[in-house]
Amino acid sequence: MTPLSTAAVFREKTPDPHFGEAVPAESGALLTARIKDLRLHLSGTVLEKYIQQLYAELEAKGIALKPECYLSDQWGCPNGVPVIGIPFYLADQKLQSIEASLGSGVESEREILMYLRHEAGHAFNYAYKLYETEDWRKVFGDYSRPYREDFKPQPFSRKYVVHMSGWYAQKHPDEDFAETFAVWLTPGSDWEKKYKGWGALKKLQAVQAAVESLGQKPPLVTLRERDLDVDEMEETVLEHYQARDLEEKVDLQLGEHLDQDLTHLFEGPLLGGVRADTLVRAERQHLIQAVTQYSGVSRSVVRSVLDHLTERVAALGLTVHREQAKEYMTRLTSLVTALAMNYLYTDRFFEVD
Repeated sequence: MTPLSTAAVFREKTPDPHFGEAVPAESGALLTARIKDLRLHLSGTVLEKYIQQLYAELEAKGIALKPECYLSDQWGCPNGVPVIGIPFYLADQKLQSIEASLGSGVESEREILMYLRHEAGHAFNYAYKLYETEDWRKVFGDYSRPYREDFKPQPFSRKYVVHMSGWYAQKHPDEDFAETFAVWLTPGSDWEKKYKGWGALKKLQAVQAAVESLGQKPPLVTLRERDLDVDEMEETVLEHYQARDLEEKVDLQLGEHLDQDLTHLFEGPLLGGVRADTLVRAERQHLIQAVTQYSGVSRSVVRSVLDHLTERVAALGLTVHREQAKEYMTRLTSLVTALAMNYLYTDRFFEVD
């Protein structure tokens, strides 16, 4: 085992400026297929196991509701409707390879269950219209508050639970409830002890009280309307990623401003040296996850910054010493985090003269 986790980290990859070059050859043909024509389904996939685990957890906590799950373009729960959408690529291994290459990385088993518990929180909220009650508003806030994609979190605030990365509970009262519900639902979370002394404890207690009152009662809302069913997705797999990339694209305007920092961080061109961009690409998902989790900056911003830096590292021909891989990644993580935090609190990455 090398400092890069495995020797395979330094296996040369085809550069992936975007769309197609990094997709495994055996998955390439899928890019031109319409998603609806792939006939994807939950039955017989590993997702079925995770959904059944979610239902078992809900039942164990005294909740009769079993939200219907379906494949869609992303994780989600349609506003006011107690159903759960799951990203279509999780239903097929080849599509997961494409997501790993062109998207933001494939969720692990742990992350899938975290998402399911979070969306189950939305479903429970919508099924019983908790967000319309005065008690709910007193604890979580005004549900009608504008939903903003960009928000400035307060890292490590004890007013909110910590569940999904990026201090997601601080985004909106609806997300606050869903995150609190997810923590409350997670087996072994020991929330009463873990959140003792936190302002978030009263929110967890509010979830407990709501479940004790409504968990076995018929839901007020039984709609099964879906935002976007996989069978309705006319776009090809490639078009899906092109549209998502355009939607998440951040106008960085970084240019070559950080080239000097990168030349200090990595080594110059060395005969026989290992390409620095190979290391960065290999650690890309881990770095995006780490910076997103602790900075609260959106994944699209962090991904855009890192992809830009990767392109500049490649253009400069920078290299690394294999045995110092950990040190390089520590420094790069610090640089990306500093840029992300500047962007979060000043709306720009650095001061321009």
